[in-house]
Amino acid sequence: MNINFELFDACYMLAGFFIGIVLSFIYIANLKKEMKLLKRQYEKKSIGADDSSLRVKTLENKIKTLETALKKQMEE
Repeated sequence: MNINFELFDACYMLAGFFIGIVLSFIYIANLKKEMKLLKRQYEKKSIGADDSSLRVKTLENKIKTLETALKKQMEE
């Protein structure tokens, strides 16, 4: 009779370990998906920031060009 209880205990323990492992893999898979989504969002934001800074530089160069043209016109 003791052997049956010990066998059941061992089976319950092994089942608990396997369920824990499966749940851990599911949790890790969800974390990896979330990391990919966050990485994409970060890349989109950084690309947008680079784009806006490039636009500002372009506008500054245009303003300088217009200022020099205006000075030349004022001198003539």
